[in-house]
Amino acid sequence: MRPDDSTASGAVVARGAAQAQRKRQQAQAQARPKRKQAQSWEDQLFFARLRRHTKWMFVLLALVFGVGFVAFGVGSGSTGIGDILRGNFFGGGGSSVNSQIKSDQKKIAANPADMQVYIDLAGLYRQKQDTASAIRTLEKAATVKPKNVEVLGALAGLYRNEAETVRNDAQVAYNNFAAASVTPPGLDASSTLGQALTSDPLSQALKSNYSTAFSKMGTAFSKSENAYKRLAAASKGTADEVNAELQLGSVARDTYSVTGQTADAKLALGAYRRYLKLEPHGVQATLARQTIEQLQAVLPKAQR
Repeated sequence: MRPDDSTASGAVVARGAAQAQRKRQQAQAQARPKRKQAQSWEDQLFFARLRRHTKWMFVLLALVFGVGFVAFGVGSGSTGIGDILRGNFFGGGGSSVNSQIKSDQKKIAANPADMQVYIDLAGLYRQKQDTASAIRTLEKAATVKPKNVEVLGALAGLYRNEAETVRNDAQVAYNNFAAASVTPPGLDASSTLGQALTSDPLSQALKSNYSTAFSKMGTAFSKSENAYKRLAAASKGTADEVNAELQLGSVARDTYSVTGQTADAKLALGAYRRYLKLEPHGVQATLARQTIEQLQAVLPKAQR
């Protein structure tokens, strides 16, 4: 073969290869749009399905939220499932306690000697924070059975709690009065200016509030003391006497710190001594002896 023929043949081959490559590229370029169209159609189908499912999803979520609002009582004043279980649905909170109170009242009317019903009824009143009704209920029970230790113990506990509450109120009243009645440093409170500074209407009103609160505190502790005296007397000779005497000594000591009456101090001394006689090595024996020493220090020898 001549050189010219070889060169011409190579050129033909090269052109054929180039044409084949261009055809492949054109074919690929034509194929790409088809794939894009296929993907676009699939995407449209996917989102169409998603919209259909989302619609039902929103319906389901609405139902869930609706049930949740009912179940948990959102915005209704109800406490939800708990109210349903207690029969308090649709804002009927407290109706269960009220119905139990009415039930116990009927039981007492039918059988006035059932002390446990009185105690249960007093507990229901306590749930409603109606201490006055709880005390009246137990006082009524005590008139039926004056020596029932369980009733008297519950009654004494209520009186003691009331006394502590009133003492806290008196402390707050005193703090308010003292804060408003402070005279400037170096100024005699009994001087004309000092009296003027503490005689304004606000100071006088706070002083009156404190005086009233202090008087209520003394009355409350005296009632508590009497309640424990009744309990100690009823439990005499029983296993409950030890604890009753210890509690009587404690409340009588506190009453003495409020009233300053010698009779209260003497009552506390007698109760602690009785406790030590019954339980000389009890867990409160050391405290009882220390309290006796403190009370004896403030009482004349003839009254110890």
